[in-house]
Amino acid sequence: MEKIKLRLYQLTLILSLISLMLTLLSSGKQREFFYIAIYASIIGLVFEYKKITLRPFSIALPILLIGLLNLGWYMVYEYHSEGLNTYSDYLGASKKLILASILIFYLDRFKHYVNQTDFNKYFLFAAGAGFVLATGYGLWQASQGMGRVEMAINRATVSAYVYSVLSLAFVYSLYLQKNIKLYITAGFTILISYFVILLTGTRAAMGLYLLLAIVLTLYHFRRIHLKSSMIFICIVAGIIIVSYKPLISPKIKQTQIEVEKYQEGHDSTSLGARFSMWTVGIQNGLAHPLGQSMEDRALWTQRYITNGHSHLAASLKYIKVHLHNEFIEKYSLQGLPGLAILFFFYSSMTIYAFKKRNGLLLTTMLLLILYGLTDVILLSSEALIFFMTLFALSTSFSQTKR
Repeated sequence: MEKIKLRLYQLTLILSLISLMLTLLSSGKQREFFYIAIYASIIGLVFEYKKITLRPFSIALPILLIGLLNLGWYMVYEYHSEGLNTYSDYLGASKKLILASILIFYLDRFKHYVNQTDFNKYFLFAAGAGFVLATGYGLWQASQGMGRVEMAINRATVSAYVYSVLSLAFVYSLYLQKNIKLYITAGFTILISYFVILLTGTRAAMGLYLLLAIVLTLYHFRRIHLKSSMIFICIVAGIIIVSYKPLISPKIKQTQIEVEKYQEGHDSTSLGARFSMWTVGIQNGLAHPLGQSMEDRALWTQRYITNGHSHLAASLKYIKVHLHNEFIEKYSLQGLPGLAILFFFYSSMTIYAFKKRNGLLLTTMLLLILYGLTDVILLSSEALIFFMTLFALSTSFSQTKR
């Protein structure tokens, strides 16, 4: 029996690592391996039922709560008007979150089945292979003349979010090997990654990636060697100088123009539409503190804009999709309960990462929170599967404070 339990855990772990590896190469295969890993974890929990306890705290709990919240909101506000819509983003996200919480709980609770040193090597291989495949794919797309590389995800912004986190996961796994040559490899990985992120044209990732790479490095090593830091800064400066005119400068000018246009009352730009969406989203939340349906949100917003707020008209283009801000999206549809559970999710995961000295989980959570200020990550199928898989695998890096 013990051998079966061990093999089930190893199978679940391998399937999760493959899903992580294929994230930016094949969204379909990523999803297939993710679900098979979940089914294996359910079977594993059946065999382990005598050892299942709810203590100590598991990050599976806040993820489960987010999934249940989405499901509850859907059944209350959406189901009665349209029946069971299997194409609903919220229904799909709730299913993935609830099932992912099972996978996370299983991999976390029974991680003793795999030696830590061995796990570090497995993760290094999977993250490294995923990074190399994604980077090669992105560079190939750029060579074919694609304006914004997107790899296997047909949205460049989401690809940039996922790629930046995958890159830092690989960097973290290199740091864990405690090898000078691999430290140098980590430095080159950061540089190559930043160049690929520039090719995606995603402003949030362009602005945050290097900052979080520094945070991860400082958090892991607790100190920085002056000579290696100066070399790294010089190389980064070189990349920025070379890329500034063709890749960075247009984005800065675009941002300046869009802000100026919005101040003049024109919101039909990328940033302008976001500003309008955030404004109407907050107003929706204030008017419906216990939540509302997406249809009601669209109707209320239409009336709000008609009644003296025509400068926010661009928000109507996206009101039936999402509001490009994780917090405001929750507040506008799920009211104060949605906002409270989202804050619990972010805070509990981040505090857990600090307590367990888990650099990978901490960096991932910080990027998820920061990207959530300009987009809605927890509704994107590919990004959601990626983050949930990474959360499940990151539990093996948790440590006990001395």
